[in-house]
Amino acid sequence: MESEVKKPFLIGVAGGTASGKSTVCKRIIGKLGQAEVNDQQRQVVSISQDSFYRELTQEEKLRAQKGRFNFDHPDAFDEKLMYTTMKDILEGKKVTINSYDYRTNSICPNKTVTIYPADVVLFEGILVFYFPEIRELFHMKLFVDTDSDTRLARRVPRDINERGRDLDQVLNQYMLFVKPAFEEFCSPTKKFADVIIPRGADNTVAIDLIVQHIRDFLSNRLSLDALTLSPTSTPALNGAAINGSRDEFLQSALRRFSSSVINRKLFTILYDRHI
Repeated sequence: MESEVKKPFLIGVAGGTASGKSTVCKRIIGKLGQAEVNDQQRQVVSISQDSFYRELTQEEKLRAQKGRFNFDHPDAFDEKLMYTTMKDILEGKKVTINSYDYRTNSICPNKTVTIYPADVVLFEGILVFYFPEIRELFHMKLFVDTDSDTRLARRVPRDINERGRDLDQVLNQYMLFVKPAFEEFCSPTKKFADVIIPRGADNTVAIDLIVQHIRDFLSNRLSLDALTLSPTSTPALNGAAINGSRDEFLQSALRRFSSSVINRKLFTILYDRHI
C-alpha cells in the first residue's frame, strides 16, 4: 500500500521586530518535546521569513551597509519564493531553504536548511500575514504583540552584538524604516490573527494553551495514522464517526482544530489581566 503524504498544519506567527516571534516558536517546540528530535523525525518545525529576503542589487547593498535600506518593507522579500515553498510544504514535500547572513545582508549560497515533512509547521516573520496568497495558506494565525519600547530595547543589543551594527546605525534605521514600516505594513495585519499573544514569550498561559491545541492535533494525527480505512468502513476516533478517505478525515480534523481557537478579542482581554 502506497504511503500517505504527510500534509502539515501550517501556523503563521507574525509580530513586530524583536517582539519575540522566534522565542515563542522555540517555546512551543520545546514544550512539545521536539527541540532535541532529529530533523528528519520532527513532528513540529519552525521556519523564519528572514530566509526569504531577496538578493540585493549592488546599489542596494551599498545602501544597506550604511543602514539606508528598508528591510521591513514588503519589497525586501521574495514573495514568489515564499509562496511556492509554503505550497510545497503543504503538499508534504521536502524543501531546501536559504540561510541569510545579517552581517553581509546577503543569502548564503553554500549554507541551506532542509525542512522535512512534518505534522505542524510554524512560519514566523514580521510580514507573514501581509501577502494575501500566503496568508490564506495558514490554518492558524498568531500575532505576538509586544510594546514598542520593549521591542526597541531588545533590537538594539541584538543588532550590535549579533549583526555587527553600531548604535547610531541601529537607531537611525529604526526611526527611518523599522518604526514606520511596522505601523504601515505589520501592525494592520493583526486583524487577521486568530490569536493575539500579548507580551510574547513571557505570556506562558497563552503559549501553554496553544501547545495544548497542537498536542490535541498531533494526538488525532497519530490516532489516524494507526487506522486502516476503506471507503466502506466507519471506525470511530474520539467519539466522532469517520467516513470516506483518510485525507477527508484529516481535513475534518483540521477544521475542528481551527474552529477550537479562542476568539482573539476574548483571548487578549484574558491575558491582559495577567500583566
